[in-house]
Amino acid sequence: MISALRKIFDGTLVAGTVIAISMAGATLSACSGEDGADGINGKDAPEVNVDSLANVLREEITGTLWDSLYAEPYVDTVYNILFDNAFATAWMDSVRDALLDSLKTADYDSLYEKLYDSVYADIYSQTAIRTLDAFIWTAKEDIYGAFANLYPIMYENYTSEGKSAPQPLSVVVRNECEPNNPKVPCRWKKIMVKAWIEGFTDTATVTGNVNPDTTVVLAPSFKFDNDALLELTAPKKASYQVRVYALENDHEIQFFASSEPTTIHPMQINGAELINIPNRDWYDGVWITPNMDSIPAILDEVAALLPDETLKVYQKYSEDETISQSAQRVVKAVFDVLHKRGIKYIENDGAGSRGQKIDYPITVLRSKQAVCNEFSFLMASVLEAIGFEVYIVNIPSHMFIGWASEKGTKTLGFIETTMLAHENATFADAYNSGIDKFNAEQESGRFESGESNIVFLQDVRKYGITPNEIP
Repeated sequence: MISALRKIFDGTLVAGTVIAISMAGATLSACSGEDGADGINGKDAPEVNVDSLANVLREEITGTLWDSLYAEPYVDTVYNILFDNAFATAWMDSVRDALLDSLKTADYDSLYEKLYDSVYADIYSQTAIRTLDAFIWTAKEDIYGAFANLYPIMYENYTSEGKSAPQPLSVVVRNECEPNNPKVPCRWKKIMVKAWIEGFTDTATVTGNVNPDTTVVLAPSFKFDNDALLELTAPKKASYQVRVYALENDHEIQFFASSEPTTIHPMQINGAELINIPNRDWYDGVWITPNMDSIPAILDEVAALLPDETLKVYQKYSEDETISQSAQRVVKAVFDVLHKRGIKYIENDGAGSRGQKIDYPITVLRSKQAVCNEFSFLMASVLEAIGFEVYIVNIPSHMFIGWASEKGTKTLGFIETTMLAHENATFADAYNSGIDKFNAEQESGRFESGESNIVFLQDVRKYGITPNEIP
């Protein structure tokens, strides 16, 4: 192509050239003759800017031309034709001659590269993305901080209109190239989606391939900033920022951009998620936080109430006949330690969001207030930290917990955790109340009907539902 450009220049060179070239500024000053009689010399000499040249070339690129650029192999030819036509028609003869005159001894390889990079890049980019299109497929309108980092699991198999519909965001990319058209070279494209929520996530990326005449759904996996979520005390408006690129020869060529609104809700809200989510009750496990800051002090207090001030899990104390008795001894010590905290039963006041507000165990310990499921999550957190196999029992409008009497056994003990709020209640009272409630549900058949259920916390963790990081 450099030789082609030289040919154009060499065919119309004018004698008597004075050259002043400033490539750093991409500007060429050109004059012809010695006395300026032709109006081009001296102060009247025109300045020819490389960027202006490139703009003139671009203006020649019509819609018809773009439609002719089916594949990269044709681009060099189109560029040469375009340069000839644009250069010949867009400049006055005197300016053209002056410019060519100035180029006689110029480093026009460098000039050529500047023009080539500017205009060819436009042509190449448009060719690379001419068959591509994208649109937002899913953009979750409400993001609940409690589950924000679990949406890929929560909505793993969710579909809409027969297509996968990952949450909280997904993009459909189409490659409209027709593979059966012999006049149009057609191939697959590599795609990258970048997305972020300002102030709440880093930039998430995902790549994929889209074949001719097909579509693909791409969903970036967000990592939400836990500290930003914890700061929320009320819902906050935010927006997804989405960019989609074709990846060509190590270049990212953008062909789609969008901004979509969403609302971020505090981490204390058990949000109004889709009702057909599998194992919906399992997500209560995010409130069971065995790593909270208060756990070591609580475990020290529990150990002080046990034989030899030693905390054991599923091991027999010498004072007991069975491991089951020793396990119950430890659970009683946990109950007694938490009971001394003087936590009161009180209804929560919500947080301005649709869904139930649930305080985390650390907040319950600080505020000394809780509702039924908050009592259960507090005690379950301590038992999980010790190493117990814990069960969450959900019955209509209520919750309590159970534990395996021995490791791996299905023989369970139960405890009514709201008894922690009763000043004169004993562990025996809480234990008997839990057993009575469980038996009542079993006899009524509500476990079989699905009205009530038991969630094994160990299964929840294996499923990938981890505790939220609450200090």
